[in-house]
Amino acid sequence: MKTTMPALAAEYRALAEADPAALRRDFDAIVAYMKGSTAIHHGEYVRTCFSPKLLPAADFDRLAADMQILYRIFKKVIDAYFADAGYRALFGFDTRTEDLILHARRSPSLVPMARIDFFYNEATGSYTFCEFNTDGASAMNEDRELHNAQRLSAAYRAFTARHRTRTCELFDSWVATVRRLWQKAGGAGAPCVAIVDYLECGTVNEFEIFRRRFEAAGLDAVVCDVRELRYDGHALCAPDGRRIDVVYRRAVTSDLLAHYAQSEALRLAARDGNVLLLGDFHTQIIHNKELFRVLQAPQTAAMLTAEENAYLAAHLPGTAPYTPARKAELLADKDAWILKPPDSYGSRGVHAGVEHTEEEWRAVVEALPETGYLMQAFHTPYVTEDYGLDAAGTFGLNRYYNLTGLYIYDGVVQGVYSRVSLTPIISSQYSEKTLATTIVEG
Repeated sequence: MKTTMPALAAEYRALAEADPAALRRDFDAIVAYMKGSTAIHHGEYVRTCFSPKLLPAADFDRLAADMQILYRIFKKVIDAYFADAGYRALFGFDTRTEDLILHARRSPSLVPMARIDFFYNEATGSYTFCEFNTDGASAMNEDRELHNAQRLSAAYRAFTARHRTRTCELFDSWVATVRRLWQKAGGAGAPCVAIVDYLECGTVNEFEIFRRRFEAAGLDAVVCDVRELRYDGHALCAPDGRRIDVVYRRAVTSDLLAHYAQSEALRLAARDGNVLLLGDFHTQIIHNKELFRVLQAPQTAAMLTAEENAYLAAHLPGTAPYTPARKAELLADKDAWILKPPDSYGSRGVHAGVEHTEEEWRAVVEALPETGYLMQAFHTPYVTEDYGLDAAGTFGLNRYYNLTGLYIYDGVVQGVYSRVSLTPIISSQYSEKTLATTIVEG
């Protein structure tokens, strides 16, 4: 008999409810662990629920196979962007962004790192894409620390004693990927790796764990603010003078454009080929939400196979540029729509009709600029039940909306990122919680 996610969740819940006192005690232990863990972002610890997300290995393998279809599509889109000015114009990137992309070195890797987020129906296995994160893909440390916390739970220990399970390793696998891409690019020996971002925006605790894992593998590594890098026309250097061979870019392109002049060292070193930039700026083609619209354009359909077009039809939400001519359409059915700026992150500037009253939604729509927003069909996330704290901080059984992400390192699926929320918008701005994800093999 095929194991399903709902069946595994029901089994886990039965184990937990067999001892209500232990359930509450163990949840408190999980929370206490997370408060003292390294999974801290801007002073806040990562909230979670009692149960982990339990994903059958067969489901994981099917999703991993699907990502191969998606990556074939990505390759065709990126190739067309470089080869065809008319296709390139579909994205509408400004001249600075386009210049960064066209000077990118894309041969070492199509997309070195990505987290592909989607709304997964755990009962049927169907899913709808939410966003494609390339540069800035994060939260690997949350998964690691959440698994450490889950081991404090008697229900977790009982479940893993019954089943063959595994967790997803997201640090050493990335180190191995970086080493391999360095060698593919012609590098010799052990490179010096810089993990770079605008540090007031970044998850610095996570960067430090990556740095330590690089060093444990025999690679020199440093965490740097992009603005502190130095370039003399030959070598890109860290603030302490170390020459950098590989840049692991966590800075999203929109932040780099906002600090364009201050980021000259990184831009020029990458353009001159004097550092291996992972990812180089061609990854913006995938990261930017305009891709959802372009993937549904006739020009894209014409270059894809029947299988690839069917795949997109099954998994893409309808997406179009907002124009004032579509205002009445938005106002007529607010719950059908979500509005997104093309190049934000962390749900900045995102508005979903389900989160607003009719009056609030009208005010949102009336305030929209004439250009610069995408309107997208809203997908109601799959709902599960788990024990945790409600909006008032009371412990109990709650209903949660779900969002799933796959970490993909150079085209290989390495892990799963599971988030839930008390509301249909799953973001740290609302009531987002992160769950450990355990792969169940038998």
